[in-house]
Amino acid sequence: MIAGQEIEERGEEIRLLNHINTDDAERENWQQVQQGKGFIRDEHGHVAGRHIANIPIEEAAMLETMKDLDYLSFTRNGDKKAFRRLLERFPHWRCCEGGI
Repeated sequence: MIAGQEIEERGEEIRLLNHINTDDAERENWQQVQQGKGFIRDEHGHVAGRHIANIPIEEAAMLETMKDLDYLSFTRNGDKKAFRRLLERFPHWRCCEGGI
């Protein structure tokens, strides 16, 4: 999903910028939203979990590299409030309807 790269030079500092195309991930997540509430059922039909979001690996790597506080709090501590804030900032990650 990396659409392109460019190198940015600022004096002695050099940055590699990755341009990410999230169209495919957004389309797939939207299709899953249209299918329902995202409940995952076991072999007996009981709800075993809920598929809430698909996070593109490129975006996860970007947030990890940028040391995004919400992302780090969610991935390292399981902070649900941080996860909700992430979904507000990245609504295309959602792949189910309803509350969390």
